[in-house]
Amino acid sequence: MANVFETVRAQREYTKYVKGVESLTGLVETLSGPGPFTLFVPTDAAFNRLSDDQQTELFADPEKLSKVLKYHIVSGYYTANDLLDRLFLKTLEGPRLRVWSDISEVPLGEREIDTYKDALNYIATDMVTTAVQTSITINGAHVTQANVKADNGIMHVIDKVLIPPFTML
Repeated sequence: MANVFETVRAQREYTKYVKGVESLTGLVETLSGPGPFTLFVPTDAAFNRLSDDQQTELFADPEKLSKVLKYHIVSGYYTANDLLDRLFLKTLEGPRLRVWSDISEVPLGEREIDTYKDALNYIATDMVTTAVQTSITINGAHVTQANVKADNGIMHVIDKVLIPPFTML
């Protein structure tokens, strides 16, 4: 298995995130260290939701880029199951991320169905788990893929670029 940054770099959907991390002094080394780290990685489509001017400004200003990218990184190992509780996670940038699961607001039915003895249990459990995991939001960004494991951490793919407080784009 590779470290968490190598795992991100191996995917094609995160080239803008990778380009940003590689352009900052010391961040690749940090993410290649012992960790553990939890990364919330925005896709290129998430970066494309920013205007062209915002993207240009972000990648032209190393200080601002560092703040934004470090805001996507948390020390510690948090799986999707850990993120189901409402919590706040301190980022490498300093400010905390608000983790929330919408599943608590979705009615799951009025009666319990006993499926532990049949094959439906496996299918139902898998489907519920997937629905629950995709209900997780990080500062309003939805987790679109959870629990991508690496040697020194874990990553979760999100659909929005997280901007730390008081950082203007």
